Amino acid sequence: MKSHFKLLFTTAPIMSLLTACDRAPDAQREQQARPASSVAIQTPESIAIEHGELHEALAGMAAEPGEMAAAARDLERALAPHFKREEQIATPPLGLLPALAKGDATAEMRSILPMTDALERELPQMLREHEVIRRALTKFRTAAERNGRQDYMRFAANLAAHAREEEEILYPAAIVVGRYVKRTAPK
Repeated sequence: MKSHFKLLFTTAPIMSLLTACDRAPDAQREQQARPASSVAIQTPESIAIEHGELHEALAGMAAEPGEMAAAARDLERALAPHFKREEQIATPPLGLLPALAKGDATAEMRSILPMTDALERELPQMLREHEVIRRALTKFRTAAERNGRQDYMRFAANLAAHAREEEEILYPAAIVVGRYVKRTAPK
């Protein structure tokens, strides 16, 4: 799922889209310019952009008056530390997927093993945090319904789908990356 939260909730969506599109060729050129043995161990740009858009959208919602602002702030408080930890241990290993799909397991890839080991250990906690986020999201969605904010209800549905995507795809993929690197990358 590729989200476009920023496009829904900013006042300059075209500029945001152009900026994001402008960065994509730079990232591709940078990847192509790297020697084959050098692999960037970083969160894939698509995930980093999506997390940034979520935070930006919530910041805008928190600036609204009354009930919506309070619900947005509560949701952001639940999301912020969770996203921070994801970006430390869960999403950087996913940046190795293109190289691993080509069969390019290298010794330097082993540097992700502390991340993926931590993710395996912390996965139950990450899933409990999703439950906290879901409760905050339910309150947010209820406030959006009371205030007739269809756009915020769509945001809530997209955020819920994002959490499911992490549980069903991203976390398991990061763990599989770690296990694969552990078995195949030279020491």
